[in-house]
Amino acid sequence: MVIIKKILKAVWDEFIYGGHLLSLGASGILAFSALIFNQKNSASLLIVGYAISQIVYFYNHYKEAKKDFLTNPERAEHIKKARDHFLLLMVFYFSLFFVSLIYLNNLKAVLAALFICLGGLLFTDVFKKFTEKIIGFKNFYTAFFWALLILLAGFYYSIPLNSPSFLLLFSFVFLRWLVNAIFFDIKDIKSDKEEKLRTFPVLFGKNKALNYLHIANIVSFAPIIMGVLTNLLPLFSLFLLVFYLYSFYYLERAKNKKTNVRRLSYIMVDGEYVFWPFILLLGKFIVGL
Repeated sequence: MVIIKKILKAVWDEFIYGGHLLSLGASGILAFSALIFNQKNSASLLIVGYAISQIVYFYNHYKEAKKDFLTNPERAEHIKKARDHFLLLMVFYFSLFFVSLIYLNNLKAVLAALFICLGGLLFTDVFKKFTEKIIGFKNFYTAFFWALLILLAGFYYSIPLNSPSFLLLFSFVFLRWLVNAIFFDIKDIKSDKEEKLRTFPVLFGKNKALNYLHIANIVSFAPIIMGVLTNLLPLFSLFLLVFYLYSFYYLERAKNKKTNVRRLSYIMVDGEYVFWPFILLLGKFIVGL
């Protein structure tokens, strides 16, 4: 039993702290896009999204492991164990990425995927320091590049990028990820202060930042509501509003001093996007009855 528990813990730690839950969220956003655009899901596209996230975040966590011991000890300890396999894992993730790109068989989608991956990698070494001068730059940068997954889906499914439905979906993903990114910075207040990063939680403090996030949580669903009211998005899109309550819950729970905000971030916040396509499928089924 002890051995089984150790194995299960190792698998769980890798799934959470190795970034796989978040990476499945990238696939979730692409699957969500296919449902909204009324297109058939592509396995190669879902794998590309997963691989991009794994490449970007594994590289980021590896580079920042020493800093993470201050505010993310669990993740830092896990990454420390994987340091000896860094090159092997990066080769694996890049191989997965490039093989999936070949199967996309769509030049625009391939270029979009390469751009998203490159932009994510450059953040750690080049763009993160911009947050020292520009308030919330890290949050907006992260949210923008995650929203670019809609661009990747748009190219793959030949959706006009100037179409109102595309712009509404892009805005929705951007705003939802902005809430995510700012919430994640709450656990990093101490380390961000030391690095002189001007994040919203550093400027406003934990409680004020959480209160502002409640407002952002409401605003983030405006593109979906607007899209349904104007018949630009299908009616079942409204089922995504359940995630207002989902976010409301973790925002309120984070106010409790006894709450482990790190665990809340890695499991509940990162896990949101995995559920998007399933909620939409449920909504589509109910609306179709």
